[in-house]
Amino acid sequence: MRLALDRIGHAFLGRTVLEGCDLLLANGEIVALVGPSGCGKTTLLQIAAGLIDPLRGRVRRDYRRHAMVFQEPRLMPWLTAGENIAYGLASLDLPRRRRREIAGVHARLVGLEPADLDKYPAELSGGMRQRVAVARALAVEPEVVFFDEPFTAVDVGLRRALQDLVMRMAGDGPSGQGFSGLFVTHDLAEAVRLADRLAILSARARGIVEIRAVPGRRAARGDRDVFEIVQSWSREEAFAELVDGEGRHVP
Repeated sequence: MRLALDRIGHAFLGRTVLEGCDLLLANGEIVALVGPSGCGKTTLLQIAAGLIDPLRGRVRRDYRRHAMVFQEPRLMPWLTAGENIAYGLASLDLPRRRRREIAGVHARLVGLEPADLDKYPAELSGGMRQRVAVARALAVEPEVVFFDEPFTAVDVGLRRALQDLVMRMAGDGPSGQGFSGLFVTHDLAEAVRLADRLAILSARARGIVEIRAVPGRRAARGDRDVFEIVQSWSREEAFAELVDGEGRHVP
């Protein structure tokens, strides 16, 4: 077990957003938080990552290092792409040369060219900036990665490539780091493709209404498998708020 959320509750300005949320994240597992806008997905992620203290409940962590990938790249504009990727490595007390080497390795993993490392964020496309953000998170070899809708703003082709990268790096194969991931998305197809389990949140119920395993191994699911699972699940009451955003049952 890498992470445990026990009876988490939270509110903003007196309005309850989450109540009684329980969730476990196992070693090497990716759990997707899915639900409509305003259901508390990002709030729960931020509580899990320690960015917000919950009003109620407890967070238990059994790891040394985590990283985050946000919807916006959040790069430092005065640093080059390579320096942004290497930024978190400074806390590991590594020599500058070794930090540059690690940054170069992870830049290649996300599809950046060596020449891109000397460019500043303003010189990069939106997709390239997000690649840098992913590389920065993975460069520190975290045991847990928190993803807050990281691929929403990129084009379909790059989204697919970055999803593949996350699955490969989360695995324990030769090129993997074996990290666990908590992944916020409003895209059911993305959740089914990436995750081992889904935690389904409801704005009406103010929390997690169901935790569901995704059939098959995540790396082995083809496009047809994902399509059929999404088609089947999108007709269920548990996903009604996610599918149409208003909680109506989808026939």
